[in-house]
Amino acid sequence: MQKIFVVILFSISAFACTPNNVKISPTIGQQIDSAGMQGSFALMENSSEAFTVFNLSAYKDTGYAPLNTFFALPILIGFDRGQFNADSNTWVSLDSTLYYQQLVQTIGRTTLLQEIDSIHYGKGIVSPNMEGFWKDGSLLITADEQLGFIKRLYFKGLPFQKRSQELFKKMILKEQNSNYQLSYLVATDTALGNQAWVLGYIEENLHPYFFVLHTSATDGKDLKNRNVNLLKSILVKEGFFKGVR
Repeated sequence: MQKIFVVILFSISAFACTPNNVKISPTIGQQIDSAGMQGSFALMENSSEAFTVFNLSAYKDTGYAPLNTFFALPILIGFDRGQFNADSNTWVSLDSTLYYQQLVQTIGRTTLLQEIDSIHYGKGIVSPNMEGFWKDGSLLITADEQLGFIKRLYFKGLPFQKRSQELFKKMILKEQNSNYQLSYLVATDTALGNQAWVLGYIEENLHPYFFVLHTSATDGKDLKNRNVNLLKSILVKEGFFKGVR
């Protein structure tokens, strides 16, 4: 009989709320509405820790299934163990659920739960469903915790080898030119209210800004591209992609 592990963890929160460092943006809410979605968004400037946020309560306090963004953990474990080729061209899309389910099985439940606890990744009673505990609602993570995770990854502050974290950063780099570098993970699930995550960072002039977008939609068609396009439209409104931030 399989045991159910209880994981009650401290937050990996990135949020430090003061009246001076938070700007609530109704414009971002309008962009999310125009895309036919509901949700939250946050952008954090690293140097000042200033936040631009829409739907602050959902961002800080509401937990959601991490979906395939969870695969960051087995990937980092795989790098630490030498189970991946160091060539970032071997990256397999997070959409390749079967590939990562097999990796999860190879790593094993005990190791994964130890790493979840070590990283303080989310909270909940993690189900014994090794084919999908990251999307069955038993493990929940807030958008704030997701932002904290990606920030720690950027600075190679997670409890994995620095080389593993650097390789993962190369894997999630999506766009690069003389003005900016854009890196992100995106995950969607039509079985859970058409939910989606996009989390990552944009760098201009060697300066990182961290972001997290969580949405749900009434229409599950083409969720991945719709959310990536929504993210980019928000970043454009915030003045990015010009190399002047």
